[in-house]
Amino acid sequence: MRRPHLTYANTVSSLALFIALGGTSYAALKLPKNSVGPAQIRAQAVSSSEIRNGGVLLTDMAASAKKNLRGQRGPVGPAGPAGSPAVSYAATVGGAGQILRGSSNSGSHTSVGSGSYTIGFPTNISTCTYTATLGSADATSQPPGYITVRDDNGKVGVQIYDASGAPADRPFHLIVVC
Repeated sequence: MRRPHLTYANTVSSLALFIALGGTSYAALKLPKNSVGPAQIRAQAVSSSEIRNGGVLLTDMAASAKKNLRGQRGPVGPAGPAGSPAVSYAATVGGAGQILRGSSNSGSHTSVGSGSYTIGFPTNISTCTYTATLGSADATSQPPGYITVRDDNGKVGVQIYDASGAPADRPFHLIVVC
């Protein structure tokens, strides 16, 4: 039996093997973050088991893949009942209490004192929602003030105040939704 002799070739090949294996191990443990990209990954190398849940976003997907996510359109559902108009009544009221325009013409209106108005409509509005805004029917600007609304026995009671809090006769817009 022959005993191996320590030769230059044996020494160099052993050293090369040691460096190659050690360098690969070092690279695997010490790769910088984000240093592996598409160029370093071979085709078909990544499967669903290597991707964490929630790791792929819709923005990461190609348009053709997104299109395939949609199923077929279902049948049209039944039509709902016909609704009533959103605004039941509306009125533009002048400072003296006169109805200038709107759908309350068949109702009643009164100016009951300085800045106080009662606007009636064909039906009782106690269960409705209503709002009023200071403003004229033309391009005239109105001075600052504020306006409040209330239920006035099935009609809309409106009170207007100037900026100092004193009652004031001013034009306004009123909307009632039932």
